[in-house]
Amino acid sequence: MMSQSTRSVAVFLSTSLSLGVFFLQFLEWLYSSENQSIVKTITSLPVPPPPLHLQVDCHEDVQVAADKNCPLCFKLQNNSTVLSTSGFVFCYRCIYAYVKANHCCPLTGFPTELQHLIKIYEPES
Repeated sequence: MMSQSTRSVAVFLSTSLSLGVFFLQFLEWLYSSENQSIVKTITSLPVPPPPLHLQVDCHEDVQVAADKNCPLCFKLQNNSTVLSTSGFVFCYRCIYAYVKANHCCPLTGFPTELQHLIKIYEPES
């Protein structure tokens, strides 16, 4: 009985020690100076330029805020969708087709994918 529990403790300690050493080596590799430059270039993107505040719509007598016009089709946004990599808002159809074909933001050029499209739900009034 004693030898069975001793073996179990020995296996547990051996496995724990092996996993601990592996984890410490992984952390050492992750935080090494040569990996820091790679990690920073992957995770940091430049800040996108701010959008224009107002834009005059030439077809109507009313001024429409620029954030209500799609930057791709220049029409009033239909089914507003934000591109999370840049923060700009587009019509869903416009941005879906553009991202699917080009894999980047049309305004900033940041690399992006279809999963970065986020539907904007507006209150009904």
